[in-house]
Amino acid sequence: MLKFKGEDHFLVAATLRPETVFGQTNLWVDGDGTYTKAKVGDETWIVSQEMPFKLKLQGHKVKELGKIQGRDLIGQKYMAPQIGNEIIVLPSKFCDASIGSGIVTSVPSDSPDDYQGLVDLQNSSSDCEKWGLDHELVMAIQPIAILDSGEMGTLPAPKLCKELGIKNQTQRKKLEQAKQDLYMHSFNHGIMLHSTEYVAGKPVEEAREIVKDKLVEEGKAIIYYELTGPVESRWLADCVVKIVDNQWFLEYGSEEWTKTTEKALEAMELYPSKARSQFEYVLQWLKNWACVREKGLGTKLPWDDNWVIESLSDSTIYMAYYTVAHYLKDLNEKQLKESLFDAIFGDGNTKLAAEESGVKQAEIIRWRNEFNYWYPYDLRVSGKDLIQNHLSFSLYNHTAMFGEDKWPRGFAVNGWVLVEGEKMSKSKGNFFTLKELTSKYGADVVRFTLCNAGEGLDDPNWETSFAETAGKKLKNWLSFVKKNKGKGRTTSHPIDTWFSEIMASVAHQANAASERLKFRTSTRLFFFELPQYFKWYIQRAGEPHVEILKEYISIVNRGIAPIIPHTAEEAWSLSGEKEFILNQPFPEGHKPDLSLITGEDLVKQTLEDTRAILSIAGIDNPEEIVFIVAPEWKWNAVHTAGELADSRGQVKLNQLISGVMPTIPPESKKLGADFLKKWVLKDIPSLGPDWQSKYAQQVDEAEILSASVDFFTNIFNCKITVVNTDQAKSSMVSKANQSSPLRPAIFVS
Repeated sequence: MLKFKGEDHFLVAATLRPETVFGQTNLWVDGDGTYTKAKVGDETWIVSQEMPFKLKLQGHKVKELGKIQGRDLIGQKYMAPQIGNEIIVLPSKFCDASIGSGIVTSVPSDSPDDYQGLVDLQNSSSDCEKWGLDHELVMAIQPIAILDSGEMGTLPAPKLCKELGIKNQTQRKKLEQAKQDLYMHSFNHGIMLHSTEYVAGKPVEEAREIVKDKLVEEGKAIIYYELTGPVESRWLADCVVKIVDNQWFLEYGSEEWTKTTEKALEAMELYPSKARSQFEYVLQWLKNWACVREKGLGTKLPWDDNWVIESLSDSTIYMAYYTVAHYLKDLNEKQLKESLFDAIFGDGNTKLAAEESGVKQAEIIRWRNEFNYWYPYDLRVSGKDLIQNHLSFSLYNHTAMFGEDKWPRGFAVNGWVLVEGEKMSKSKGNFFTLKELTSKYGADVVRFTLCNAGEGLDDPNWETSFAETAGKKLKNWLSFVKKNKGKGRTTSHPIDTWFSEIMASVAHQANAASERLKFRTSTRLFFFELPQYFKWYIQRAGEPHVEILKEYISIVNRGIAPIIPHTAEEAWSLSGEKEFILNQPFPEGHKPDLSLITGEDLVKQTLEDTRAILSIAGIDNPEEIVFIVAPEWKWNAVHTAGELADSRGQVKLNQLISGVMPTIPPESKKLGADFLKKWVLKDIPSLGPDWQSKYAQQVDEAEILSASVDFFTNIFNCKITVVNTDQAKSSMVSKANQSSPLRPAIFVS
């Protein structure tokens, strides 16, 4: 808590980043708010109305002296700690009286809120006039560079605000995003600049502690504790921090323990993988944790019965207890000796444990073997709100209590279930129990709807409209299976091979998704995407091959079985299978033959393009349609573009031109330059960042389209011709020049 000296009092402002004091340019207050003047110790402070109460709970002697309006502070100047300069008080819309003192010190170089607040005021001479400020003086305030944030530069807040298109302080979501990105990046990569005096050249993480200690030692700041967000008690009262005498702490911030825990985290699988940065962030800021309380249910602190271990600290390694709980529950309290637990969960002497507990040594050895069989656990699934406590505590305590071979192997975190996009609430009438839902829709529909609701860190959203239609979709699948049992032709068509590859590809993708606990993705691949491919297969084949149809039904059934087990079991039986589907393997699949996939995508895209052209031209009965495939040099150009593309799939036009133009035939140079420009500026942005994979393997477009002439003839009921660009008639040259790889030019007559 920084102290800004005025004539006879201090303005007090909280900060989590004391190293940024070198960049202070002004203070912010709520001009429409009311503040409290209070005697704190021997000093007079101006703080929010809420703060005197909080200060008392943290051991300060506080006497309230009166109230002062925020507008009366605006325009006054105060001596800023550390920099030794006076800075002005300005009005802001983002000051929150419930956070800190309700007064904010402004560092526009490294705070998106501060930068945007300053820009908003500088852009409004009327606001300056309203608050009695000199507009020119406000315009003179500029961000001060204090640290180098690497790729974000030395003025990261202005840079981020411009990149995100932030226009004013009301864009809270974008500002929060900018703040989170900047603060994390600066903490991890920031280096203090020369202007920061005694911390110049030091990493932000190190500078933060040095500056904090110096400010406190010189009496320019105090340590003040604030909750990281709003907390309500079970009776809906707002919670605040209270310093308790003789409190016991778990020293999570100790350097050695944290390094060991970081090692454990590095070796873990995290689902989704983007949760890793959140865990890393927690291990950076997590320090001493108050682990006991005076009242409530819980375990007594072993060495002091006046304290009860709080629930989060007492629920960190109970997973180990699960492995032998069914044995220990039959023992009485006197048998639960420390030596018994040492023998089960560690390397304790089993003979000594048997003597002290009265449990047979053979039984203790068996229990230890069972613990060793189950541990370490492979996966712990929990809510994303518990990353900052329960899950991180669990990791810390496992490294403290067990050897490396028993450290957790994986965590999965998920969001909170919403109903129609809103948090469940009895007052809103959108609160449902599983019993109610299963009674109304049936277990499979509820499971299907919940699975479809979301995955990963996203908050899953229960959609009643999906639940109300899911039952019909499942019944339709059962009807399809029953109707098509044993159906299909026995002769083979080339399209059969394509659909076999599609099924293998979908199974491969779904398997990979399931391994990452992306069950929504997996189930949708089997139940929604694969049937779309099947429709195209039927359109191309007319009638499915009997074995292909059988495999399609089998793959869908086995793929949806984990989430929709009852329907899958019924469909499995209807398809003629005798064993239970629960005993069948999940479809594995394999990576597809890209040439087959690309070739059929070419046919599908050409069909769509032709229909679009006929629709635009208003042609119902064409006489002839000619597909003109791209020349070889265009394929070479696209392959070169793929080699030059960056991680986002973007290509620099000048590099592509210099790399490709020498290989283009002389007669096509001008056309080549136009093609390259179109490819970089128009085609690549429309194809998406992974466009290279689509063009990774060149296919013989003329051969593929020629083999599909009968298919196109049946659809368009006209003559279909396929030619290379150099075979196109003179009347078609202009159209032929428009061809691109996998997008033939289409000439209609």
